[in-house]
Formats: sequence, structure tokens, C-alpha cells
Amino acid sequence: MSQRSFFMQLGLLSLAAVLLVFFLNRLPRLQPYSLLSWASLGAFIALSAAMFFAGRRAARSDNKNDFTNAVLGFTMGKMFLAILLLFGYSRLAQPPDKLFIIPFFSVYLIYTIFETYFMMKLGRMKS
Repeated sequence: MSQRSFFMQLGLLSLAAVLLVFFLNRLPRLQPYSLLSWASLGAFIALSAAMFFAGRRAARSDNKNDFTNAVLGFTMGKMFLAILLLFGYSRLAQPPDKLFIIPFFSVYLIYTIFETYFMMKLGRMKS
């Protein structure tokens, strides 16, 4: 997968995610969590770009274990950061309900599916 192709797809996906977050934040029960929604969207865009560059470098490596290590490292790191973010938000903002999870995990799911897709394409690259 070329860098241009990746960023075109990331841009289109991000546009769709922006629309989703916009409409989710218009729901009265989810409006108080708009800051978390937008922050998570920005964070997942940045993580996807970092994952692409690390994955591309690892896929070109002579050692194919580098690619597996990059995928596992980013996957575990992203899950750990998601848990920390949700726990931290829950403790600091003390939301009245657990609905803040809906927009966050919607964005998380969208970018996880996209990252799986482009990492599979990168994994097929020749070193």
C-alpha cells in the first residue's frame, strides 16, 4: 500500500467518522461527551498514521518478526491507552451515566477495522 493510497483512505474514513461523531453529538444524551468524542477521533487518526509508518518500515525489514511485533505492540498499546482514557475520563469527569462509551467505542471500532485492513495489506509487501 502506497503512502498516497493510505492517506486518501484515511481521509475518506476520517470524513465518515467526523460525520458520525457530529451526528452522535447532536443527540441530547451524548452532547455532554462531545469533547471526549472529538479528542478520541483525533487520537485515533494520529495512531493510525503512526501505525502505518511503523508497519511499513517493519514490513520492509528482512526480519519478518519485526512486522508481527509492530502489529502486536500497536494493538496492545492502543487497547491499553483506550482503557486508560476511559478510566481517566470516568474518574475525572465523573459522568452521570456510562453513555460516554458509545461515541468512543464507535470511533475505536471504525479505526480498528481500518487498521486491520491496511496492516493486512502491508503484511503482504515484499521486503
